[in-house]
Amino acid sequence: MCKVRLYGLKTNTRKTVGLLESYGGAELKEFDSGEAENLEPLKELEETVERLVHIEALLKVLEEQPVKKKMDSSEAERLLKSGELKRLGEKISGVNSALNEKTGKIELLRERKEKLRLYARFGIDFGKTDFESIELVAGAVARENKGKLENEISKLGNEAFTEKPLSKSKNFYMIAVERGRAEEFSESAARLGFERQLIPEMSSAPAAELKKAEAEILKLEREKASLEKNLAGIARKKFSVLAALKEFLEIRRVKASVVSGFGGTEHAFVLEAFLPEKNFAEFSGLLEKTFGKKVFVRKFSSEEIEKNHEHAPTLLKHSPVLAPFEFMTKFVSVPKYNEIDPTIIFLIFFPFIYGMIVGDFFYGLVSFLLARFILSKSPKESILNPVAKIWMWCAIPTLIFGIIFDEYAGMPNKEIFTLLGFEHFELYTGLERMHNIEAILAMTVLVGFALVALGFLLGFINASRHNDRKHMMAKLGWFGVTAFGAVFVSTLMFKAFPQELLLPSGILLGISLIPVLMVEGMVGVIEVPSVLGNVLSFARILAVGLVGVVVALILNDLAFPSLDKGLLVIILLPLYIFGHIFNAFLAMFEALIQGARLNYVEFYSKFYEGGGREFEPFRLERKYTKEG
Repeated sequence: MCKVRLYGLKTNTRKTVGLLESYGGAELKEFDSGEAENLEPLKELEETVERLVHIEALLKVLEEQPVKKKMDSSEAERLLKSGELKRLGEKISGVNSALNEKTGKIELLRERKEKLRLYARFGIDFGKTDFESIELVAGAVARENKGKLENEISKLGNEAFTEKPLSKSKNFYMIAVERGRAEEFSESAARLGFERQLIPEMSSAPAAELKKAEAEILKLEREKASLEKNLAGIARKKFSVLAALKEFLEIRRVKASVVSGFGGTEHAFVLEAFLPEKNFAEFSGLLEKTFGKKVFVRKFSSEEIEKNHEHAPTLLKHSPVLAPFEFMTKFVSVPKYNEIDPTIIFLIFFPFIYGMIVGDFFYGLVSFLLARFILSKSPKESILNPVAKIWMWCAIPTLIFGIIFDEYAGMPNKEIFTLLGFEHFELYTGLERMHNIEAILAMTVLVGFALVALGFLLGFINASRHNDRKHMMAKLGWFGVTAFGAVFVSTLMFKAFPQELLLPSGILLGISLIPVLMVEGMVGVIEVPSVLGNVLSFARILAVGLVGVVVALILNDLAFPSLDKGLLVIILLPLYIFGHIFNAFLAMFEALIQGARLNYVEFYSKFYEGGGREFEPFRLERKYTKEG
């Protein structure tokens, strides 16, 4: 990755932004220098934002439609300058306003209907009732306060009231009160829990008013449906146009605002950007072809970036094979631009550890089929898509280790042939885990030594990239300490090497501790047991794998549906199949967790820092528009 600093004439600012966007391979950097102030956004920004807000408001009204054809940017420019967009906006706004008005009226009438239904039960004709001397007070009260309320009504000097049940716990009252005494009565009744209700305006009986409201609602709903149909027709014809204009304006907005990250003087501008070093010649040639000698480009190499303590972005670009494993790298942390990309390392070692833990041919097959099923059901943008691809990759070493360990749903190939009627036939003798625990333990521990040593070696390479000699020495020292540990354990515990190697390996240990002490002091020596712990953590490959083997053996002993078990086979067969599938799932889950842990915690910690940020070139997505 390199950095470029580009100097140009202010009159070419807009054209430069367009060139950078069409090139799409350079990440713009905020220019920060006391020598030049940052530029103001382009003049069209304010107008662009206003139009963008207007079009977004119109699109919210319309139902989304599929867009089959992209609009040329020249056509979008023409539409924005013509009066066609204004007329379309007025039409959509008018229809939408009328639609909202009808909707509001319908809601009010429905609320009125609910109230009218209540008053229609009393049979009072409000058009014929004389309200010159009386007022009607309506409200609800709890049934246990019925007597108290009626006693309060009696104080009015008359018995002019009627009641209807409102619910299981409340009654509804209509009370005739002498004009002018309604508020006084309401206040005294409120102390008894009386909840006064406003009586809707009525010029006739509530039942008649109810019919009028229902007729008005039907009329409004027909008008509303007509407006909705009109709006849907506009959406079918014009949604793609508005979507294209929105995208065109959004691109223009970004281009107009991005220049605020440029530095500038009265007549010139300066911008900085990152791009892959291998692309500099192409980028420089494009600028020269477009602007000739009116632009000047200065390149800063990765060494200069490192020297100036700048943080360049990291370009993560992998083949389709590595792409799913790139997801796992990003999931933890993006590597720094000058750091070893661990993606290919994860591709190699994670499936290896996964396969070694599961280690059963049948379970590997289940793993592959399950991952393939998830992949077929998950969209490309889903998180399950890369996970399923990684899972499928992991199934391959699982099948291989299943053959090596001679495990087929917990059974060796000899036992399977016996079940098929071929007694005493054995295709091969595998390294069965239950009978070769010591050998496999040695294997896992040596795998741990190898990966931890490789981690320190990669740490040495990373330090050399940073020209950090102290850490180079320390990582090389730790590599020697780990190499001694591998020889020591292999010789004494597993008799893999002759004991004569202990002396030279001990000398190697002494030499290796010197740079560790020089760089890290006594803290480094204290870390030796920690490194040993990292190595021994790889023994969990055997431990977790054995759990799955034991469960498989128990299922084979207790639930195998052999014909000699008679009708019990009907119960045992589904139980046996489900048991093995469930055990396979548990083994896969544990392998995913433990495999990731051994990579990230025990292995990556020896060389990987992370904390970088991904390269994001200035590139604007065009879904509805195209240059033209």
